[in-house]
Parts: sequence; C-alpha cells; structure tokens
Amino acid sequence: MKLRAENVGRMYFRSSKNTNFFYAVESLDLELEEGKITVITGRSGSGKTTLINMLCGLLTPSCGRVLLDDKDLYASGDRERSLLRNRSFGIIPQGQTGLQCLTAAENVLLPVSMYGSSKGKEDKARILLEKLGIDDLWDVYSNELSGGELRRMSVARALINDPGIIIADEPTGDLDADTTVLVMELLKERARNGAAVLIVTHDKDVMPYADTVYTMEKGVLKKA
Repeated sequence: MKLRAENVGRMYFRSSKNTNFFYAVESLDLELEEGKITVITGRSGSGKTTLINMLCGLLTPSCGRVLLDDKDLYASGDRERSLLRNRSFGIIPQGQTGLQCLTAAENVLLPVSMYGSSKGKEDKARILLEKLGIDDLWDVYSNELSGGELRRMSVARALINDPGIIIADEPTGDLDADTTVLVMELLKERARNGAAVLIVTHDKDVMPYADTVYTMEKGVLKKA
C-alpha cells in the first residue's frame, strides 16, 4: 500500500505581510513507500502536523491530491473516508487520547469494535501490549495510566488493524530511552512486514531507524 501527495498544500485566510492569506504548508509532493520509515523533523509550528492531517484524510488540502494507492482520499465523502482511514491507517496522535471510561484493552480494541466485533482480536491486543511492556495494564482504566503508558497504549491501538499506512506524531515524546527502543522496534517490524511508516518527531533517537529524512520549515518540506 502506498500513500502519495501530489502538489498538496494548505492555505489559511489571515493577513500576512502584504497578503490576506498564508500557506501553513507550501505545495509539495511526497510518497510514502511500502517497507520504509520516513521521518519529518522541524520546529514546532512549521506545518508538520497540518501536513500529516492532510495525508491521513483529516484535513482537506487547499490544493493537490492525496492518493492511497490510486484512490483520491478527498474524492469520497466523510463516512467513506472514515471507514477507509480506520481500515488502512494506523494513526498515533501527539496528544494523549485514551478514553477515560475504557480500560487499556478496550481502548486498544476501539478501532475494531467501532466498525464490527473485537472478537478474535484480544490475543493480538495482548501481544501488542506485551511487546510494549504494558500487558499487565490490560484491565486498568486509562485515567489511571501515566503519560508514557498512554503513549504506548495509543501505539498498540494504531496497530491493532494491521494498517498498511502508519502515521505517528511524536510517538516517543513521553518515553524514556528504553521504551523508545520498544516503540521504534515495533514500528520497524511493521515496516519490514510491508507497512509505509511516517514519523514526525524532534527525538534524535528515532533518526537511526529512518530510511528517508525530511525537514520542514515555515511550511516548506525539504529532503535532509
């Protein structure tokens, strides 16, 4: 599965210098390859999160197309795009997004149970949590988890459907060095199994895992 951005950009209307708009993301081309880990780094506010939101179908570009294989993500309606995103994408958001009324296991299984039954997926959830070192938190509610535990839970949730595309925004932000290795080895394993992985990060410990590195500054993406 491949994800490709063609001439994709995002403009906002706001007075800026001598114009009444500015580009949060300048028009760019980007292809995420199967089996590869792509890393984007850059200062906060440079447009990285805006870019990945467009790539995963959460934010309509002002120009260009986002193609999953040969399917234009934004040519379909919201419901179809949501179903496609749930089936094909694993998204690890920057914030801590566990639902407090659910246990760690229920949060991990949420992408499965939202559009069907989680029956038969419990073993996979346990394996993911074990690989991430938090299998003992299976029945613990998310409001009782630390920031690092919530981060690892969100990684497991993103991988439960075996997505072909994995997009991670600061996936190691709350983690120590040893746990960063656990997360990155798991993402590397998914890449070896054919997933296309995109990571936005400031964490230098992630760089050795990258096949391709880009930098982003003021909405402009450049190959490092």
